[in-house]
Amino acid sequence: MKVIGITGGVGSGKSLIAGIMKEHYHAYLINTDQIAHALMEKGKVSYNLIVSYFGEGILNSSGDIDRMVLGNIVYQTPDKLLKLNSFTHPYVMDYVKELIDEKRKENEKLICVETALPVQAGLKEFCDAIWYVFAPEDIRRDRLKQSRNYDEHKIDKIFKNQISDLDYRNNSTHVIINDCSREKILEQIEVLLEK
Repeated sequence: MKVIGITGGVGSGKSLIAGIMKEHYHAYLINTDQIAHALMEKGKVSYNLIVSYFGEGILNSSGDIDRMVLGNIVYQTPDKLLKLNSFTHPYVMDYVKELIDEKRKENEKLICVETALPVQAGLKEFCDAIWYVFAPEDIRRDRLKQSRNYDEHKIDKIFKNQISDLDYRNNSTHVIINDCSREKILEQIEVLLEK
């Protein structure tokens, strides 16, 4: 079984690469953001920690965490983002490790773990390769405006709190350049899978 970490900043195209891996290579996908969101649901482990720290002002009328409100708080204050991550990442990674062990027993051939935070996710601990998906900042900004309807101010706040290109490169085994056609991306993936 091969485990590949797929990482990169917001708007870089991690999900595109993960989708290609599933579609073309039948990879089992693990998305750490989706797991973190599930752990933030009412009654789950991260929910109580987050509400206790950030207060009930982050809850919507149903008592669920309003991720938009929470996001506006944490992207303005790096310390609060670190605190939020401390309430989710350890539990996310425990879940990921259990899932990988489970899939290993089921003889899964290829697993891809998609995450924006390679170090916090501990990718080096359980991945055979870590692919950094790189896209120039202007392309990432355009993608975020189009796909998520973010304005420049919000994008600036998010980018300010992301790890640097150098940190991504230093914590990855390979780089996929995502400023080209799907065909060119497939070629890059094929080369990496042959290694």
